[in-house]
Amino acid sequence: MRQLCLGCMEQYNDEFEVCPYCGFIKGTPSEEAYHMDPGAVIHNRYLVGRVIGSGGFGITYLGYDLTLQKKVAVKEYFPVEFATRMQNQTMVTVFSGEKEEQFITGMKKSLDEARRLAEFQQTPGITQVFDFFEENNTAYIVMEFLEGETLKDKLKRDGVMTVEEALPVIFAVLGALKTVHVKDIIHRDIAPDNIYLLKSGEVKLLDFGASRQVTGTHSKSLTVILKPGYAPVEQYQSGGDQGPWTDVYALAATFYKMITGKRPPDSTERWKTDALKEPSKLGVKINKNIENALMNALHVRMEDRTKSAAEFEEALQSEEVTRTQATIEKNDMGRWPLWAKILGPIAGVGVLVLVILTATGVLESPISLTSRLLQTEGSVWVPNLINMSQADAKERAEALGLQFEIGGTEASDTVMKGYVLRQTDEDGNKVGPGDSLNAGDVIKVTISSGNGMVIVPDLLWMQSDSALEQLEELGLIAVNVETDSETWAPEGVVTSVRKDGEALQLDGEESVTVEEDAVLTLTVAAGKTANGSEAKEIPDVTGVSQQEAYETLKELGLFLEKTSYENNLENPKGQIMSQDPSAKEAVPKDGIIRVAVSAGPRRVMLPDVVNMTGEEARELLEAQGLAVTVSEAYSDTVEVGRVISQSVESGEVDEGTAVTLEVSLGEQPPETTRAAQPTRQNPTPNPNRNPSAQTQPAQTQPAQTQPAPTQPPQTQPAPTQAPETAAPSGGGSGNPFVDFRNDAINNNQ
Repeated sequence: MRQLCLGCMEQYNDEFEVCPYCGFIKGTPSEEAYHMDPGAVIHNRYLVGRVIGSGGFGITYLGYDLTLQKKVAVKEYFPVEFATRMQNQTMVTVFSGEKEEQFITGMKKSLDEARRLAEFQQTPGITQVFDFFEENNTAYIVMEFLEGETLKDKLKRDGVMTVEEALPVIFAVLGALKTVHVKDIIHRDIAPDNIYLLKSGEVKLLDFGASRQVTGTHSKSLTVILKPGYAPVEQYQSGGDQGPWTDVYALAATFYKMITGKRPPDSTERWKTDALKEPSKLGVKINKNIENALMNALHVRMEDRTKSAAEFEEALQSEEVTRTQATIEKNDMGRWPLWAKILGPIAGVGVLVLVILTATGVLESPISLTSRLLQTEGSVWVPNLINMSQADAKERAEALGLQFEIGGTEASDTVMKGYVLRQTDEDGNKVGPGDSLNAGDVIKVTISSGNGMVIVPDLLWMQSDSALEQLEELGLIAVNVETDSETWAPEGVVTSVRKDGEALQLDGEESVTVEEDAVLTLTVAAGKTANGSEAKEIPDVTGVSQQEAYETLKELGLFLEKTSYENNLENPKGQIMSQDPSAKEAVPKDGIIRVAVSAGPRRVMLPDVVNMTGEEARELLEAQGLAVTVSEAYSDTVEVGRVISQSVESGEVDEGTAVTLEVSLGEQPPETTRAAQPTRQNPTPNPNRNPSAQTQPAQTQPAQTQPAPTQPPQTQPAPTQAPETAAPSGGGSGNPFVDFRNDAINNNQ
C-alpha cells in the first residue's frame, strides 16, 4: 500500500520506515512542542506535514490538500509573544489581557491581508492564496507550494550577480509591488530571503504580512519587525510614515546587495554620516543612469527618496537620470526613541522581533526562540561568546536575558580584532558552557584589540586612487607615492608596494601583514604607449596568474590593469577570473586589458560551539560561510541535542571550510533495549523553507533543545500518525488518496 511522506508529501511504499525521497523517518514528532504534530488534519481537508519555516508571527507547514490531491503550504498565525500550544494538541492557547486583544487584532489583520492577496490570484510575482479560515483558536492561510530557492540562498552559493542578471529579478518584484500598492498593501519586509526564484524562472515575493504591525484598539504598544540594512528609518520609528517608498528602499537595498555583495549600512547609521558607496566605486560595472536610479531609491529621508515602485521602475529604464541630493538634519536622531538609537548599530541575522514600546516607553524583550535555553528556576545556561564579534555576542547574551558588559580590551595573536577574547561573570570568575547565571546577571567580556598587524591586499596593477582608498580603509594612512618610469604599465597603475625599501610580495600564496603604524611606499607607473603592438586579437588570460598574464600581454605590447580583487571560493588567490575585452576580440586603442583577480577565500572566524544546541551551532557556522555536516553519538555528559565536539578548532579559517559537528543523543541505553536504527538519509532541501533552513546541510535528526528521554530515536511508527493508518474497515475506495484522507481525518478526531 502507498502512503504519503509527511516530510515531502511524496508517495512511497508503506513497508519502508524512511522516505526514499527526502529521508524523513515515519513517526518523527514536531521539532518544537508548540508546533502541530505531522499528521494533523485541519479544516477537514488539509493534512499537516513538517514545519518548513517559522518566525515571530507564524509557522509555515508543508501541507497536502486531500480534496485536490496536491501539495500546499499552510501558514498558521502564531505570534509567540501572545500565544502558546500544549504538546500533541492542535488548539492554540492565547494569553489573557492586553495580549489577547493584540492577538485577535493581529489575526483579523492577517485574514484581511489574505483576503486582499487572494484577489491577485493570477498576478505574476505574488504567491497564490487558495484558502483562509479560522480554526483551533487561530487563523490559517493555505498558499501555493513553491519549488526553487530564495535569492539569499542563490547569492550565498553563487556570489554577486551582474547588473544585467539582477535587473529581471528587480523588475519582477516591482511589477508585483505596483499591483499591491494600488490596494494599499505594503510588504514592509523585502529582502533577499523573501524573494523566491522558482525553478520555472518565475520570481515570487514572499511573506506579505500586515500582522507585522499589530495595534490593539485599547493599546498603545506597537510591535515592529525589521531587517538591518534593508529597513528604512521610518520602520524604526513608532508611528513612522510608511508607504510604497518603504518598499522601494528595501528593494533598492536588495538590488545593492545583489550586485555588490554588500548589505547597505543600517539606515539609522546613515542618518547622520552616510558611508554608503556607489556600486561603481566598489568595482561594479553599472550604467550611470541605473546607478543614479538606485542611489535615489536609497535615500535615507523618505522626502528625498523615490516615491513609488512605478517611479523606480521608470528610472531604472530611463536613459537620463539625475542624482538627487540628500537633505540631512544633524539633530534628527534626537527625536528618535532610545531603543532605535541602540538598535541601529547592531547587526542582526535573519528576522529581528526586538521591541515592544509600552505607553510609558519601557523596553520589553519579546519571547525569543533562544529562550528555550532558559531554565525554569530563572537561571540561564551561559553561552559561549568567545570568537564571536562584539555585536553578535551582545545580541546573543541579551537574547538569553543576560546583561552584556565590556570589561576591557587586550592584544591577541589568536582572536581577531573586535572579537570576544574572554568571558567572566561580574566578579571576574571565568564562566562558559555548562555554567549558569541568574537571569539579569552580567556577563563581562574582554575584546581583542588584535595583534597590531594588518593584512595588505594585493594592490599590484591596480589604479593608485583605488589602492590608496583600500589602504585608508585598513587604517594604513602613512603612504608615500613615487613615480615609476621604467615598468611596462599604463599611467596611474601601482607597480610595487614597498616597506623599509623592500618590495612586499603581495601576489604570493601567503598573506602579507604589516604593523598598523607602518609607512608604505607605492610606486605608480608614469605610463607607456602601446603604439606598435602587432597583436591581432586579445589572448585568453583567464585561469592563469596575474604575473603570467602580465608577461603574456607585455610580449604582445599590451597592458594589464586590475579593476577588481575580491574573495572567491572557486579560484585560488592571484588567479584571473575574467577579462575585458574578452579573448579573441579586437585590441582596444589604449592597449589595456582589464582583469578581475581572485583574492582566494575570505578568512572568517570559526567560534567554539561545543555545548550549543546543534541547530544553533549549525546556523552560527553557516552564517560565517562554513560548510557544516552533523553526526550523532551517545554521550553520558552532554545533554541531548547539544554539540559534543567539532572537527575544526576555533580560530580563523577559510570561508567554505568543512566542519563536522557531533551532536548528543543522550545517555546510551542498555544493549538489551537498543533497537536497530534505520539508515538516516540527507533530506532534500524543501523549497518553501525559510532562508536559514534552506541552506542547512541535511541532518540525521532535528536538534532538540529540551532534555529528552535517554532511549535512542524510535524506528517504529507512532500508532496515531496518519500516514501509517490501515485502511478503514469495510474496504477502501480504490483511490489511495481518498482512503488516506478518510484515515487521516478519523485519526485526527
